[in-house]
Parts: sequence; structure tokens; C-alpha cells
Amino acid sequence: MAGPQVGVVTNPNSRKNRLNPGRYERMREVLGPLGLVRRTKDVSAIAEVVREFLDLGVPYLVADGGDGAFHWLMNVTDQVLRERGDTRWPAILPTNAGTIDFIGRKAEVVGHCDQLLPRLAQVLNRGEAPSVVELPTFRTAGTYGPDADLPGRHFEKIGFAGAMAGVAQRFFDKFYAHDRQDAVGIAYLVGKILASQASRVGPLKWLPLPVDFRYFGESVFEPLPAQVWVDGELVPFEVFRDLEIGAIDINLANVFRFFPYAKSGAALHVQCGDPGPLDILRNLPRMTTGKPLSFDRFVQHSAHSVRIVPKAGYTVDPCIDGELYWGLVDVDVTIGPRIPVVQLRA
Repeated sequence: MAGPQVGVVTNPNSRKNRLNPGRYERMREVLGPLGLVRRTKDVSAIAEVVREFLDLGVPYLVADGGDGAFHWLMNVTDQVLRERGDTRWPAILPTNAGTIDFIGRKAEVVGHCDQLLPRLAQVLNRGEAPSVVELPTFRTAGTYGPDADLPGRHFEKIGFAGAMAGVAQRFFDKFYAHDRQDAVGIAYLVGKILASQASRVGPLKWLPLPVDFRYFGESVFEPLPAQVWVDGELVPFEVFRDLEIGAIDINLANVFRFFPYAKSGAALHVQCGDPGPLDILRNLPRMTTGKPLSFDRFVQHSAHSVRIVPKAGYTVDPCIDGELYWGLVDVDVTIGPRIPVVQLRA
């Protein structure tokens, strides 16, 4: 008898599982002998589950969650495969249960887990194989600084989109602290950040506005003093208010689209420089249509490697696929593995 074909990783502490305590059993019933459902209470528990699935030869993994769930399942799988010297990736299904879900959008996955899992079971029960597309990634390696949680330790993650420093990276700090994490929340925050910056210059600075509002966007435009090399060539800037890398072109909740140079998957899209609030405002139409950005003191390339070394006393705090990391004193980004992703429509 063939072994299980599907392995689902789900977090019992997630909001949808806490609100629907019978959901775990329903997923098991949907799959039946086709698959296994495993609950992981935190990231550290994922490795044991992935090892079990790989030992059983499970060809399809399901990340029950949004981009963050996919990010962690993909990275733990990468870690376990590299430990074993194995390059045979199982295909991973994104289930569009997050706030942005750009991975599912890129792979043309339509539906949520409770819709997609029955559809996957239906396809497999017919003896068919679901369509799979390979998505390119980048690999980020670095060193934790002396004030980080893991001082001196090696950092390594693969990902699809990274805000390494500046406006985008700091935007996500505010986005995840905001109570509305959807398209409306993105648009609202961008408007509030730009409005708060505008309130501090010209005639608007005399308006009696709350201090919290007036300085709301200040931290977003705080620069990172650093040296950056793209494909071995030093970028001619000393501070960066924008430093982003994409292995794929991304769609953020149908509000913004970035990294058009990565659309073909042949190279990374790297963009970095020192834009200000007015530059961001002028480029909003380009961001909504996915066109390359146009700033002074700004470079963007198709590239294969990026090295970032912050000035002493500063750190790189990247946001990779929506997951926040802190305290790196050097970062190297290179082309990563191509990840097989299940394409499915509920």
C-alpha cells in the first residue's frame, strides 16, 4: 500500500484554529488515508514534523496559514534537506490564510485551506497529480551582532521578497502593530505615514496636530548607514532609506506591486538608495502598477548577489516574506533554490 501523499502543518494557536477547535479533525477526515495532519505549537516543532514527512516520502506539503507559515515550512524543509545532503524537494501548497499572500498570488493558487485541501484530495483520489510550478528564491546569510538574541551566531534563511532596510522594512514594523492587516490597512498606513511627514514642513507645521500623529512616520524614513555591493560593485551611497530584494515579482494585496525585474525568475531584482517622502509620494502610481521606481540617488538592477555591511553600531533588521528578524552585522544575499509550489484552484 502506498504511503501518505499529503502532509499538513498547522498551528493550533492560530486564531482560526482557536475559534474552530474541530478544524483539526475535519482536515484529517478530508484527507483520510491520503495524508497526515500535524500540529506544531511553535517554529521549533516544525523540524520534527518535516523529518517525519520526508522519511515517509510525502510528495506534497501543505502550509496551513499565510506567507509566514509558508516561509517557515519552506525554511525548515531547506534546513533538513541540506543536513541530509538531499535536493529532492516536496511540493508545498500555500493556502492564502494570511494578510497579504503574495506567494499564493504568484503561484496562481485560488482559495483558502478549507477549500484547497478537499480539492487536493479530490485530485489525488482520481490518480492525478496537481500542477506544480517552481518559484525562485534568494538565500540570505549573515552574522548576529553582539546585542542580538544569538550574538555571533550564523543567520540563514531563504525567501522570495526581502525588505532589508529603510522604508519598506520599517513599514512592516507598523503594519504588524496595526489592527487592520489587509489592503485597506496598507493604504491607510501609507497615507498616514506620508501625511505625518507632510505635517512637519511648510504651513502644515503650524497646525495644532497631536504629537503622536506628527511624528508617526519619522521612524519609517530613518536611514541605515551602510556599504552595499551589488554583484561585487560598490553602490555609491553611504546611507539607505530603501533596500529591497525580490526573487519574484510580488503583488501586495492588489495594492502595490514590486520587483518587475524578477518576473522572469532569471535573476534577483535589487533596489536601493535614499528616497524621501516626496519621492515615495511621486512613485505611488508606479508602485500600484508594478513599474520600476524612479528616484534620485537610487539604483535598481537585475543581479545575482548583494552584500550589506552596516556602519559600526548599526544592524540590518530584514523583513523576509513578512517575517521580521533583527541584529545582523553583515548580510550576503545570493540566488537560492527553486521551490516546487502546488498550483491549485478551489
